[in-house]
Amino acid sequence: MIRGHWAGVEIRNHWRRDALWGEDRSRTRQPKALANMALLRSALLVLLPEHYPDTSLPVLAELIAASPATGLRLLRAK
Repeated sequence: MIRGHWAGVEIRNHWRRDALWGEDRSRTRQPKALANMALLRSALLVLLPEHYPDTSLPVLAELIAASPATGLRLLRAK
């Protein structure tokens, strides 16, 4: 049961965070910077589907990569 829980967490959460935002490629080792970036990424994972319900997450990640201001506007709007 425990393995099933953590496997689900890995698939649903970590994979999306790493595949979309590249968290595992981060080179920073500053704890506050890592925490702040994780918070921003988590907020975007919630906000993007709310504001763009018919667009896939990979497409939305490309949108944010091409125009970071779009993500910042979403974060500021809430």
